[in-house]
Amino acid sequence: MLSLLTMSGTQAQTYRENLSRGVIAVPMENGYMVSWRCLATDAKETTFDILRDGKVIAEKLTGATCLVDAEGTAKNKYSVRCTTDNTLIEGTTWAQPFLSIPLVRPENGVTPDGRSYSYSPNDCSTGDVDGDGDYEIILKWDPSNAHDNAHDGYTGNVILDCYEISTDSLSNFRWRIDLGRNIRAGAHYTQFLVYDFDGDGKAEMICKTAPGSKDGKGRYVTEAATDPDILNADNMANYVERNGRIFSGPEYLTVFSGEDGHAIHTIYYNPNRAFGVGGAPRYSTKEWGDGTPGNRGERYLACVAFVDGRDKNPSAVMCRGYYTSSNLWAVRFDGKLLTTNWLHHSSSPHDWTVTDSEGKVRAKAENLNGSSYGQGAHSIAVADVDGDGCDEITYGSCAIDHDGTLLYTTNLGHGDAQHLGDLDPDRPGLEYYMVHESRPFGADLRDACTGEILFRITDNDDTGRGVCADIDPKHRGAEFWCSAAKRIHDIKGNIIAETASWTPQNFRIFWDGDPYEELIGNGRNNSNFQRRRKADMPSPSNNIQKNEPKSPSYYIAKWNGTSCDYVLINGKNLSDYGNSASCNGTKATPCLQADILGDWREELILFDNKDKAHLNIFSTNIPTTHRVPTLMHDHVYRMGVAWQNTSYNQPPHLGYYLPDYVK
Repeated sequence: MLSLLTMSGTQAQTYRENLSRGVIAVPMENGYMVSWRCLATDAKETTFDILRDGKVIAEKLTGATCLVDAEGTAKNKYSVRCTTDNTLIEGTTWAQPFLSIPLVRPENGVTPDGRSYSYSPNDCSTGDVDGDGDYEIILKWDPSNAHDNAHDGYTGNVILDCYEISTDSLSNFRWRIDLGRNIRAGAHYTQFLVYDFDGDGKAEMICKTAPGSKDGKGRYVTEAATDPDILNADNMANYVERNGRIFSGPEYLTVFSGEDGHAIHTIYYNPNRAFGVGGAPRYSTKEWGDGTPGNRGERYLACVAFVDGRDKNPSAVMCRGYYTSSNLWAVRFDGKLLTTNWLHHSSSPHDWTVTDSEGKVRAKAENLNGSSYGQGAHSIAVADVDGDGCDEITYGSCAIDHDGTLLYTTNLGHGDAQHLGDLDPDRPGLEYYMVHESRPFGADLRDACTGEILFRITDNDDTGRGVCADIDPKHRGAEFWCSAAKRIHDIKGNIIAETASWTPQNFRIFWDGDPYEELIGNGRNNSNFQRRRKADMPSPSNNIQKNEPKSPSYYIAKWNGTSCDYVLINGKNLSDYGNSASCNGTKATPCLQADILGDWREELILFDNKDKAHLNIFSTNIPTTHRVPTLMHDHVYRMGVAWQNTSYNQPPHLGYYLPDYVK
């Protein structure tokens, strides 16, 4: 508990986004729940008044930042007044238990081999692009012919949009970026970062680009370069080969204004396909160790990390490769130019180097017991794991220190799902849980600073899914389970249940009023949920109900100690509203999960699978008694939201233990 309080005091001195109160009113079965942000900068004695249609209905609230108004209707307008500075903030009243945001769906297309394709909303990220304290949504559109790196085939262009969180279709669309035909579509290609990189209070967007990529003003991104070779690039060139893959051509990195989408600066991507910088070298299957051409070197990850300390601006860390050579490139943005901070490159299982902005070797290690080579995962995580005030990047089975050097490696190889946070509150520091798709398969829990293995499960098959979340209040700390083991363990490794095979293995979420986590499921294995007759169900007022025989395609579930129950929203599941669907196929992830509105509980963004032209934002309508600062003011959580869209999406975690905080 003392370490928690000390950590919170340290974090108070670090950078946090300047956010508004994010006031919303969500319908309940009877009345409305008004919800607003508590900020990490709020004094303990901060109180709030709640107004309905200009009249005060509650005064000087000191507890949780939510209020149930049993008399509320969709016609009412709510405001929250902070009594500390007497500011009055107007809210948005939702007519339904979700907010449906209209989108500008891209037109269908046809590939060079004559096959048609259409677009669906895919991954999202969030940032305050105009500095008003409210978040906007950046959406990646995926064509229906997007491909995994292991598959040949043409794809449509990747498109990125920015939207206000508004139901007004005439004003919510801000800009569109078209990455063009020389960027292939798929989960492993375009990882986009949305964050305030230059410290001006407005978020930028950074991603990989190519000749033909156009910014939010319709101009080629090459026009934002300072390098004459990029300025003179042929934007009409087509580098897509007959199998739909792209093995040659220039590769760029571009930073875009979040406010209007214009390209601010474009530089060469580092490293290129041949482990150099610049030019247009052809992809080397031999050097990347490919069985399938383009499968190893075209795997990308990305994250935001304060590698120079949280009193400095963050870096965008763009990553290439993880099955063999791993390359992490930290890039600074000063408001005008992108520049290299450092580049970490592993050339073998025993060798790695770190080079600076001029390409000079800053650090080097040879013939060691391990490196980052072959140790990456389909996701990434960021936190200050060693307590030095700078962020480290946890890269699957290894970790990269803030200066680009190797912090440690476990040599357990490539993995998929991963979770980083204060998973064991009784151990100092943070812990990391991941599953493995390399032999020996299985999962491990380790110390995030040293790499010490705390618990290990082995298996004979690819372990693709695994979750670590604090779902059981009877056991202190998080619980974990994976597809390799049909049981749930407490954080010390003790088996507490033999039923993990049907426990959801997608995302964790703070949804109801207690400080423990719920789970998000995608309709698989629902027959194993406990079922009871409708007459035996608990009162609808608590929103926790056993499932009906009909299984939903997407739902929130709560662990009850032996099984899972559906957490209903006014008597329905998520997929019962607005044709709501998840994205990314069998991964069944939300477009985004983050605390972007209301109090400290998280929002879910799904999309309308019928018209594919709306995003549906869900926010809880379950009251809580706990006052908790917005999760976005916790550094580990905020970095997790920034990297969430990367490759196979994973949920964010807190850097502290919430049950201890609320006590």
